[in-house]
Amino acid sequence: MSAVVLLIASLALAWLARPRTGWSGEQAALFCSGLVGSGASTWELLTLAVPALSSTEANYLLASLCQYAAFPLLLLVAAIQGLQKTGYTDAELLRWDRVIWGRILLVVCVIYVLMQRSHNLVLLDNTVILMGCFAAIVWLIAASKGNARRINVVFAITFLSLTASYFTQLLPMQWLIPLSFASTWGMIYPQSLSPLK
Repeated sequence: MSAVVLLIASLALAWLARPRTGWSGEQAALFCSGLVGSGASTWELLTLAVPALSSTEANYLLASLCQYAAFPLLLLVAAIQGLQKTGYTDAELLRWDRVIWGRILLVVCVIYVLMQRSHNLVLLDNTVILMGCFAAIVWLIAASKGNARRINVVFAITFLSLTASYFTQLLPMQWLIPLSFASTWGMIYPQSLSPLK
């Protein structure tokens, strides 16, 4: 069931961030996150439907790519967009092109490899989730200044609730990623289509 939630959220994200004229770096990062999430969830559903296709290595690779590359990239875009809305920083300094976002994705992947080799993936999980909390808090600050919609606040509070549930061990990681993916997508959805005036 968690794969279905992830598939729906990631397909919606990939569709909304699909390439078009004037495709920004943030849109490219969101599209990449959506594609990786949909690929991982599609593979999981396919292996559930046809167990003969199941491969431990492929399952691990796609799940790790989703959890440690696509999800952090999505959270970073949410944080950057939230910072742009707060007014505390110059928004033009945070408008990076696709090349910069590609390098950010590469750095995220390198951090994952280093943490995996040093057997610190739990620390990386917690760091990624705290980065998501930062993004949600930034969106709440933007909303308090009148620069975000009410629906953004709902999704930001949802993300913070999911995080609290994870840290109190009420919600397992297998559900945290898809639900957080969906709530983060909802948090940045209006901004991914058009700038808020």
